[in-house]
Amino acid sequence: MCRTGYPVLSPLRLTAVHEPDTTRSGKARDASLTSVFAALAANTAIAIAKGVAAALTGSSALFAETLHTVADAGNEVFLYVAIRRSERPPDASHPLGYGPERWYWALLAAVGMFVVGGAVSIWEGLEALFDPRELEAFWVGVAVLVIAIVLDGISRTVAVRELRGRATRAGVPMRQYLAESNDPTVTTVYFEDTIDVIGASLALAALVLHKVTGIEIFDPIATLIIGGLLTYVAIKLTARNRALLANQAVAPRHLDALRERLTAQPGITAVHGIEAVHLGPTSILAAAEVEVRNGMSATEVAVTLEVVRDTLCSTVPAITRLYLTPVTPTDKQA
Repeated sequence: MCRTGYPVLSPLRLTAVHEPDTTRSGKARDASLTSVFAALAANTAIAIAKGVAAALTGSSALFAETLHTVADAGNEVFLYVAIRRSERPPDASHPLGYGPERWYWALLAAVGMFVVGGAVSIWEGLEALFDPRELEAFWVGVAVLVIAIVLDGISRTVAVRELRGRATRAGVPMRQYLAESNDPTVTTVYFEDTIDVIGASLALAALVLHKVTGIEIFDPIATLIIGGLLTYVAIKLTARNRALLANQAVAPRHLDALRERLTAQPGITAVHGIEAVHLGPTSILAAAEVEVRNGMSATEVAVTLEVVRDTLCSTVPAITRLYLTPVTPTDKQA
């Protein structure tokens, strides 16, 4: 926004923010890809085992769990693509970077979870409800589900520990961190692992109840619950990624912290308007109208704002773009 008497200054882009780190960030990137490949291999193996068990037992709940795990494996492929494409540096066609690619591919993963895991599982549950099936190879199904629960439980424990660590460093409860996180890989893995444990436990309970009571309705009911849970999580993840793709603002507490940092800078007497949106999982664009000290020349204002941008971008690496528009009390009244 142009202000009379003051130049409109372009944002300061710090090279250190955009240059790839060949030490820490390089290793973190490799670790992320390794985790995705490991999860993909595990989910593929579990899906094959569940599929074989579902075919042998005739359990609709086990079939729903097979679809669930297949959807998880597909999600890992999407997350791999998301990580690789979102890490590309800014260029002439994408001057703000490729960060939103991660949300786009995560959105596709959520849609796949809804179609493959949720909708098909609900349809299978309805068919089994009206056309019950005989239970066969009971112990095969039990063994596969017990192993799946143990493996998924270990994976969930690791995910929860990581989330709690991040939430502690951010100074917020884990639930709030989940709601505010702009990294779909974190939320997707956590919800996947949680539903994996719940779904496998429901399928196991349905098998046991069917075997003990001889009542066939437990299996389709468990299938419908699993499908409903997958649908709920898919809708939740879809909404989150859609909001981020639509330039969702950062959390209010981050805006308040940025306002406090700006106000504390030498030469800045007040901060009027301030806005900030996510450009990617670790990138934020911020713009603010700052009131500068009276009596400063245009050159002094330019130098002051450059120093402020330099200081903030250095202390808050997530801010990769910072636009500051100098205003005076007279400008605000006008």
